[in-house]
Amino acid sequence: MAGLITKAIILAAGAATRLRPLTEHTPKCLLPIAGSPLLRWTLDAVVHAGMAEVAVVTGFESERIRTFLKNNYPFHRIRFISNPYYHRTNNAYSLLLARRFLEDRAGRIASGFLLLDSDIMFDRRILSVLREHPADNRLAVRVRGAHNEEEIRVEVDELNRVKRIGKDVPAERTFGESIGIEIFSQAAAARLYEVLEHRVRSGGGRTEFYEASFQVLIDEGCDLRAVDIGELPVVEIDTPADLQEAQQLAARFASSPTS
Repeated sequence: MAGLITKAIILAAGAATRLRPLTEHTPKCLLPIAGSPLLRWTLDAVVHAGMAEVAVVTGFESERIRTFLKNNYPFHRIRFISNPYYHRTNNAYSLLLARRFLEDRAGRIASGFLLLDSDIMFDRRILSVLREHPADNRLAVRVRGAHNEEEIRVEVDELNRVKRIGKDVPAERTFGESIGIEIFSQAAAARLYEVLEHRVRSGGGRTEFYEASFQVLIDEGCDLRAVDIGELPVVEIDTPADLQEAQQLAARFASSPTS
């Protein structure tokens, strides 16, 4: 098994305009799913997976997220990172802002990390599948089921090493959908942050998805393995239909002690 990862970064800066009016004044991660905010489902899964330190990057309605976490997780080591430009940047910029969370006192990236988007409702066993995989760098992929043009699609080689990642991967070459959960080693994290910073400073990176920087690492030879989550369920919440599916999934979790 690869080195133990104990730090997690959760990206929760976006305004979720496609879910308005539900998100008019409420961040997507605080929408109730079966009576509990989505972020509670995520944090509980992350803590259960053994993450000792968590950084949450906020933007839209930042104070509401901070208040929720302070009130409900007072004894957990949670660092809040603000993206004041959330309305005109994308998740690559939010991820870049979390750099100091991984640095040592000399300003070097000293730790690998678990990365999660905050808008996914998922079976917590997915984190165990990902953590137990022996590769240093791992990306959770939903292989089963249909795949569409809205997804971040993944192409792999015969060893499940990621060759391409993005919405432009042709359907006939798609292995599966990246669900928004990844693990990077310390070495890969250090290079990833160099790439993120270069792309942001050059201009285009401010509005990119972070997968564009993943692709740079892949093209340089980074061994990023696609880990099939099998039948374990996951829903990315972008639309009211997704939200309804997440509610149904939460009901299944409530009736299953292993989820």
